[in-house]
Amino acid sequence: MTSRRQRNEFTPPNRIFYGWWIVIVSSILGMFGNGSISNGFPRFFEPIRSDLGISYFRMSLVFSLARAEGGVGGPLVGWLVDRYGARPMIFFGGLLAGIGLMFLSQARSYWALVFLFAGVVSVGKTAALGQTLMAAVNQWFIRRKALALSTLMTSFAAGGAFVVLLLDFGISQIGWRSTIFVTGLFITLLTIPVALVIRSRPEDIGLLPDGDPPLQDSDWENSVVSGQTSVSVEQNFTVKQALSTNSFWLILLGVITRVSATNAIIVHIFPILELKGLDERTASAYVAFMFLMAIPLRFVLGVAGGKFSSQKLLFWGMNIGAIGIFALWALPSHLGVVIFMVGLAIVEGITSVNWLMVGDYFGRSRFATLMGVMSVFHNFGMFIAPLFAGFVRDYTGSYDIVLLTFAPVFVISAVSFALARKPVLTAV
Repeated sequence: MTSRRQRNEFTPPNRIFYGWWIVIVSSILGMFGNGSISNGFPRFFEPIRSDLGISYFRMSLVFSLARAEGGVGGPLVGWLVDRYGARPMIFFGGLLAGIGLMFLSQARSYWALVFLFAGVVSVGKTAALGQTLMAAVNQWFIRRKALALSTLMTSFAAGGAFVVLLLDFGISQIGWRSTIFVTGLFITLLTIPVALVIRSRPEDIGLLPDGDPPLQDSDWENSVVSGQTSVSVEQNFTVKQALSTNSFWLILLGVITRVSATNAIIVHIFPILELKGLDERTASAYVAFMFLMAIPLRFVLGVAGGKFSSQKLLFWGMNIGAIGIFALWALPSHLGVVIFMVGLAIVEGITSVNWLMVGDYFGRSRFATLMGVMSVFHNFGMFIAPLFAGFVRDYTGSYDIVLLTFAPVFVISAVSFALARKPVLTAV
């Protein structure tokens, strides 16, 4: 049994619950890690493509292979996180991603670029960022899960807003190679203190989720009846039980369609905007503005997802995204771009709600594993979608077919989320 002394070490009386420190350090790493590799790396699309003389399709393949790696590695990472905790995965993956970026800055051939980004940097990202950070935070909260996960996901959007501008500045001042090297060095140095702070589960250090006090035996029955303890109201599905529900597969379809279309658009967003008449600097400002709008949206919508219907929020958010894509195709350049950016910001803002839905529907115990299972499918979509966009651009010289394809894909996502009802875990 955990001693009172150990408990007091991590949460002294009248001090902040240790779970919020997990949120803070995870958010910092997520801001700069995801901001650089997921949201920010498309800023390197054109500089690298031009420097190495690569077609749009082959450059898209670099991003797609990274997503294929995520699909293969995601389930393994999820299983490892659920079994051994998030801490060792964050340490290993963060260092691998950072060092991989430093080596990538020296890539002189297409295949070196492929190996270093898809085979090293992406492996590190899959291990340390995204699902691992969300799994780490998810373990520490039940009642306050919406607030905690929304805060983390907001940091991802903040990374997109601020890091894109930093990368744009770096590319213009010192070139893409030096910018990538500095980015990798920073992520490497940031990973070490973050990993030292991370603890995988509150129970490992004598705490309970949400900072709830330990229950006395005499209080247990009353807490169950009143619903005042987090542990008493949580449903924890096994992987097999979750996969046997219709809700899991509807959420999965919603995730696949959302992330596939969104990822392809973000990978190609700078060439898309340039075809609309924007220069690189203006395009960077628009993209940063989009992620900036997503910052309050992720937080507000994520918290709202804990109080209101996640199904309705996702339904309307994805449909607004579809309208934004259609507007980019149909309307004059700047008006269409503004509506498109607002729609994309709402789609990015709603992201936290679908992962909150997974945690809320299926519990803490197998959250990372279920995210890993989902990653097999949605990363396949993220593999195909950018290639499709690159192929269309190479052979038509525009992205019109891409936009007219992805708008209804967003509608499919909206309907899938709307149909996913919260399952009830029945006793065997």
